[in-house]
Amino acid sequence: MAQAKVDNTIYEELGERWYTAYDDPIALLRAESKVKSQWISERLSQRGLKQLKVLDVGCGAGFLANELARQGHEVTGVDLSLESLRVAKLYDETKSVSYHSADAYYLPFPDNSFDAVTAMDFLEHVEDPKGVIEEFSRVLKPKGLFFYHTFNRNFLAWLVIIKLVEWVVKNTPKHMHVL
Repeated sequence: MAQAKVDNTIYEELGERWYTAYDDPIALLRAESKVKSQWISERLSQRGLKQLKVLDVGCGAGFLANELARQGHEVTGVDLSLESLRVAKLYDETKSVSYHSADAYYLPFPDNSFDAVTAMDFLEHVEDPKGVIEEFSRVLKPKGLFFYHTFNRNFLAWLVIIKLVEWVVKNTPKHMHVL
């Protein structure tokens, strides 16, 4: 049986729901993001520098990128979804985040450009996680920080993260995640 491919087209349809929905998995992602953003911000501040250059890959509607900009960091967010980037810019209170449409396998930045690279809830949406991590490594400065959050590709993750969410959370699209 052929494995289904990840379907990322949903992100072109979310629009303002990124920030307003309470009846689909984006609401879970938004709530979860608040905790992760605080934790990452604390780790960055431990570097002792007030402003770090941060690349947020698969930034979606900018939950993390916009929060890190509020903390004073120089943030670049990249995503393939133009609609998600539009919403991210709209909700960027600082108007300082540099948002770009970019392919994570071929980032349009020079080697050693960023103090930190983040990929929150992103690696499960790509076919070749190793390939994108290699690209993150290229743009990350030596001794830079890499933050990611994803779930394992195993039966338990399939059952809890994919099937349980599909069964319980209204409006969950099929093939949003696959193993």
